[in-house]
Amino acid sequence: MVRGYPEVDFSRGECTFCGACATACKDGALPRADDHALPWTIKAQITDNCLAHRGVECRICGDPCPVTAIRFSPRLGGPPVAEVDAATCTGCGACVAPCPVNAINIT
Repeated sequence: MVRGYPEVDFSRGECTFCGACATACKDGALPRADDHALPWTIKAQITDNCLAHRGVECRICGDPCPVTAIRFSPRLGGPPVAEVDAATCTGCGACVAPCPVNAINIT
């Protein structure tokens, strides 16, 4: 917790949107959303720290993505670069922990 506020630590795992945090929150600060709404609008962003920008082949972030929001575009002279489809990304954070260089932010 930061200053008494709950926070999500994507380095420990992704959010499955199960609602357990809203159920556990006794003060009602985390209201339960309806079944079709995501609880936030945050999305994954790939930073320049990504291994592909250094010429190293890596696609580890795409494997755990449950909605296949991370795609790899081919490019001349280097390995494919990871790109996030913001319209598809749920912001679950499944891609964060597997990244070996911490090149993914959820913002």
